[in-house]
Amino acid sequence: MKRIWSVLLALVMLVQVTACAAQAAPAFADVSPDADYAHAVTWCAEKGLMNGVEDGTNFDPEGSMTRAMLATILYRQAGEPKVNGDPNFTDAQPNVWYSNAVTWAAEKQLLRGYGNGLFGVDDPVSREMLHVVIARQNGDDPAWTGSVELAVPATRAEAAVALYETFYEPTPAPESGKVLVAYFSATGNTRPVAEKVAEVSGGDLFEIVPAEPYTAEDLNYTTDCRANAEQNDPTARPAIQNAVENMGQYDAVLIGYPIWHGHAPKIIHTFLETYDLSGKTIATFCTSGGSGHEDATLRGYEPDATWLEGRRFSGTSQVESWVNGLALPKPANEETSKMYLQIGDTVWTAVLEDNPSAAALKELLGSGPLTVEMSDYGGFEKVGGIGVDLPQSNRQITTKPGDIILYQGSSVTIYYGENTWNFTLLGHIDGVSDDELRDVLKAGGENISVTFSLEEPAEDSRGADT
Repeated sequence: MKRIWSVLLALVMLVQVTACAAQAAPAFADVSPDADYAHAVTWCAEKGLMNGVEDGTNFDPEGSMTRAMLATILYRQAGEPKVNGDPNFTDAQPNVWYSNAVTWAAEKQLLRGYGNGLFGVDDPVSREMLHVVIARQNGDDPAWTGSVELAVPATRAEAAVALYETFYEPTPAPESGKVLVAYFSATGNTRPVAEKVAEVSGGDLFEIVPAEPYTAEDLNYTTDCRANAEQNDPTARPAIQNAVENMGQYDAVLIGYPIWHGHAPKIIHTFLETYDLSGKTIATFCTSGGSGHEDATLRGYEPDATWLEGRRFSGTSQVESWVNGLALPKPANEETSKMYLQIGDTVWTAVLEDNPSAAALKELLGSGPLTVEMSDYGGFEKVGGIGVDLPQSNRQITTKPGDIILYQGSSVTIYYGENTWNFTLLGHIDGVSDDELRDVLKAGGENISVTFSLEEPAEDSRGADT
């Protein structure tokens, strides 16, 4: 089943656990940049699935989700296909905002009405109904659980998370290439974050130096200072003193800056107008004590680039998890260690981490393939003992589907969901979708045998009974 249980888990966790930091801050006044649903709201808004309320400045995350709203959201997600006729329900009006969506949802058997001529246009959607209907849209038809916890009305924030968990597809990373980390730091706050981004990404560091340095008076926002004047002038383009040598050599550009009046400083506009970044991968990061991340005013400069999700930082503690979550190329001159995982007739390739634990695993596999019997645990991983103790390199991380983790030194796990804990990351499976991971790993189901090896399994070894 395609991500059904991860969606259900996401809905429950919204109520039960404290939120992680958001990956991006949406442009809604009532959505905190640090809310656990912020990145999902941003994605839904960018995709045109869910809009703001009233004048569009608020999202109303705790507002209820009605059946007409859900039908409309899924209709948009399907590309608003042509429908014939008006809704065949006594409580659904023709020629209003939900009319085509209700007709389409009924035809597709996503929302089937009550059987007495009523659709329930304004009736609230429960958490379980939200899960079931989105699963139907994704090609599944799960059974209803009757859970009391899931019988309560779903919120707009919960709907955003469910949609994101089901339909978001990350951009695949290029196999190799070079990364540039370009940053502007007027007062020094952005510099350490940029240095950390360069360290984690393996990128070259470039400081955007203004031709006319900013003085303390230039940054005194309580006056009619230079920074205020520039931010209020659409044509302002502060000159840059230095230049990037051979921008063409870079495949990805990470751009950092402070937030001034809710937006990137105009010198970042100068930078983007100076270079042709079409075809490259771009992600932005900003520093701010309270304002959210913003790059909407920048993306128009490079419409032919691949833009990844940016992030706001108030320090460096979350930089590593953000950079590691981006689809960035590996440095072209970086030798990567690989291993293979065979499950039945499926063979996956994994890139090993550069740490003592992965090195010890590689040494172990140097003696020959290792077969591990693995069982399901927690609804997000397969786990099995490896029979020996390896050195641990634990750190606080949030796993991604495809991560291979060393647990307590003597067990290996393969994640098909997310979990946050002190773990040792051994490697990550390349080029495999979340759906394929869940299917081959028999997520939530029976035990499997996984053979780890340094040499790619021969064709005639595949298809073994697991």
